[in-house]
Amino acid sequence: MLERPPEASKTDAHLTRGDNYFEDFVVGDTLVHPRGRTLSEAEHMMLTNMVLNTAQLHFNQAMCEESPDAYFAGRRVVYGGLVLAFVAGLASEETTENALAELSMDNGRHLSPVFAGDTLFAESTVLQKRDSDLPDAGVVRFRLIGKNQRGETVLEIDREVLIKRRQRSAHPDAGGGEQEQEDQRGE
Repeated sequence: MLERPPEASKTDAHLTRGDNYFEDFVVGDTLVHPRGRTLSEAEHMMLTNMVLNTAQLHFNQAMCEESPDAYFAGRRVVYGGLVLAFVAGLASEETTENALAELSMDNGRHLSPVFAGDTLFAESTVLQKRDSDLPDAGVVRFRLIGKNQRGETVLEIDREVLIKRRQRSAHPDAGGGEQEQEDQRGE
């Protein structure tokens, strides 16, 4: 196993943003992530086949063209796992760069189809914050939303992430002073 030199842990902070530690997230805030990502035909086909997806709607163009009324006007739909991966990736710099673990993803829904050539964007709303069993981390619950270039919501999913706190010496409440917060809208 490759081990990092002891001094590396002292300098890791420069590798991530300074504004996405547990303390920085505020319940109710929505982060509109700045980047977009166009999904290519090659990525769609390669990744659909890599995960051994057998749903022909994703890779059988002839079938889609034979029944255009049943298959999105004859177009192949991008595999939903790929949509989730890209949208989560677009949100990662602002939300999970200081994550220690992805604890759960639930309540996920694909609301509109995504096709090769579509550009994906992401937004994250902070739904809840709570302490964890670890004194140097807390749990943040986000609602991750993916949209296409037309502004249509294509994906919605809730995720819970274990996120590092800043160094304890700089934050006296890092050992459990954070009370559970929930969005007042009841989400």
